[in-house]
Amino acid sequence: MRFHVPNNELDEYREKKEQEREERRKTRNEENKDGEKESDSDDDDDMTAAKLFDAKIHKKANIGQFAGEIVASIPEIPMLIPRGNYSLDFYSNFAKLHGKTHDYKIMFKDINKIFLL
Repeated sequence: MRFHVPNNELDEYREKKEQEREERRKTRNEENKDGEKESDSDDDDDMTAAKLFDAKIHKKANIGQFAGEIVASIPEIPMLIPRGNYSLDFYSNFAKLHGKTHDYKIMFKDINKIFLL
Protein backbone atom coordinates (compact mmCIF):
# COMPACT_ATOMS: atom_id res chain seq x y z
CA MET A 1 0.00 0.00 0.00
CA ARG A 2 1.34 3.42 -0.87
CA PHE A 3 0.23 6.72 0.61
CA HIS A 4 0.52 9.96 -1.28
CA VAL A 5 1.60 13.07 0.61
CA PRO A 6 1.26 16.16 -1.59
CA ASN A 7 4.12 18.62 -1.93
CA ASN A 8 6.78 16.49 -0.33
CA GLU A 9 10.43 16.48 -1.39
CA LEU A 10 10.27 13.05 -2.99
CA ASP A 11 7.52 14.17 -5.38
CA GLU A 12 9.52 17.27 -6.28
CA TYR A 13 12.62 15.14 -6.89
CA ARG A 14 10.70 12.71 -9.10
CA GLU A 15 9.12 15.55 -11.11
CA LYS A 16 12.55 17.11 -11.63
CA LYS A 17 14.03 13.76 -12.77
CA GLU A 18 11.08 13.18 -15.11
CA GLN A 19 11.61 16.60 -16.69
CA GLU A 20 15.31 15.86 -17.16
CA ARG A 21 14.49 12.50 -18.79
CA GLU A 22 12.00 14.15 -21.10
CA GLU A 23 14.61 16.71 -22.17
CA ARG A 24 17.15 13.93 -22.81
CA ARG A 25 14.62 11.98 -24.89
CA LYS A 26 13.92 15.08 -27.00
CA THR A 27 17.62 15.70 -27.62
CA ARG A 28 18.19 12.02 -28.44
CA ASN A 29 15.29 12.02 -30.88
CA GLU A 30 16.68 15.11 -32.57
CA GLU A 31 20.16 13.56 -32.81
CA ASN A 32 18.91 10.13 -33.91
CA LYS A 33 16.90 10.73 -37.05
CA ASP A 34 17.52 7.08 -38.08
CA GLY A 35 14.62 5.83 -35.97
CA GLU A 36 16.71 3.57 -33.74
CA LYS A 37 15.27 3.02 -30.28
CA GLU A 38 17.61 3.30 -27.31
CA SER A 39 16.95 1.77 -23.91
CA ASP A 40 16.37 4.21 -21.10
CA SER A 41 19.13 3.63 -18.54
CA ASP A 42 18.12 6.53 -16.29
CA ASP A 43 15.92 4.34 -14.08
CA ASP A 44 18.84 3.00 -12.03
CA ASP A 45 19.53 6.42 -10.43
CA ASP A 46 15.97 6.90 -9.09
CA MET A 47 15.75 8.20 -5.56
CA THR A 48 13.46 6.09 -3.43
CA ALA A 49 11.80 7.27 -0.24
CA ALA A 50 14.18 5.11 1.80
CA LYS A 51 17.27 6.60 0.11
CA LEU A 52 15.96 10.13 0.61
CA PHE A 53 15.24 9.40 4.29
CA ASP A 54 18.70 7.86 4.74
CA ALA A 55 20.36 10.88 3.11
CA LYS A 56 18.46 13.26 5.40
CA ILE A 57 19.51 11.30 8.51
CA HIS A 58 23.16 11.30 7.44
CA LYS A 59 23.01 15.03 6.77
CA LYS A 60 21.34 15.90 10.09
CA ALA A 61 23.52 13.53 12.17
CA ASN A 62 26.65 14.83 10.48
CA ILE A 63 27.88 11.32 9.68
CA GLY A 64 29.40 9.94 6.53
CA GLN A 65 32.97 10.51 5.49
CA PHE A 66 35.25 10.80 8.51
CA ALA A 67 37.66 13.69 8.37
CA GLY A 68 41.05 13.44 9.93
CA GLU A 69 43.92 11.03 10.12
CA ILE A 70 43.90 7.70 11.94
CA VAL A 71 46.14 7.84 15.02
CA ALA A 72 45.98 4.10 15.78
CA SER A 73 44.04 1.10 14.52
CA ILE A 74 43.26 -2.30 16.03
CA PRO A 75 41.81 -4.84 13.58
CA GLU A 76 39.22 -7.54 14.35
CA ILE A 77 38.42 -7.15 18.06
CA PRO A 78 35.78 -9.63 19.32
CA MET A 79 33.23 -7.62 21.33
CA LEU A 80 30.17 -8.46 23.40
CA ILE A 81 28.40 -5.09 23.09
CA PRO A 82 28.01 -4.36 20.21
CA ARG A 83 28.16 -8.03 19.36
CA GLY A 84 30.62 -9.17 16.70
CA ASN A 85 34.13 -8.50 15.42
CA TYR A 86 34.96 -4.83 14.97
CA SER A 87 37.97 -2.87 13.80
CA LEU A 88 38.74 -0.01 16.16
CA ASP A 89 40.20 3.15 14.62
CA PHE A 90 41.34 6.01 16.84
CA TYR A 91 41.17 9.58 15.55
CA SER A 92 42.14 12.75 17.41
CA ASN A 93 38.64 13.43 18.85
CA PHE A 94 36.77 10.15 18.47
CA ALA A 95 37.02 6.39 18.00
CA LYS A 96 35.32 4.53 15.18
CA LEU A 97 34.09 0.94 15.42
CA HIS A 98 33.77 -0.61 11.97
CA GLY A 99 31.89 -3.92 11.70
CA LYS A 100 30.38 -5.98 8.92
CA THR A 101 27.02 -4.23 8.98
CA HIS A 102 27.34 -1.22 11.29
CA ASP A 103 29.75 1.61 11.99
CA TYR A 104 29.83 3.48 15.29
CA LYS A 105 31.45 6.83 16.05
CA ILE A 106 32.24 7.36 19.74
CA MET A 107 33.37 10.77 20.92
CA PHE A 108 36.10 10.63 23.60
CA LYS A 109 34.27 13.22 25.71
CA ASP A 110 31.28 10.83 25.97
CA ILE A 111 33.29 7.93 27.48
CA ASN A 112 32.98 7.59 31.26
CA LYS A 113 34.32 4.06 31.89
CA ILE A 114 35.75 1.20 29.89
CA PHE A 115 35.72 -2.38 31.15
CA LEU A 116 38.07 -5.03 29.78
CA LEU A 117 36.77 -8.53 30.44
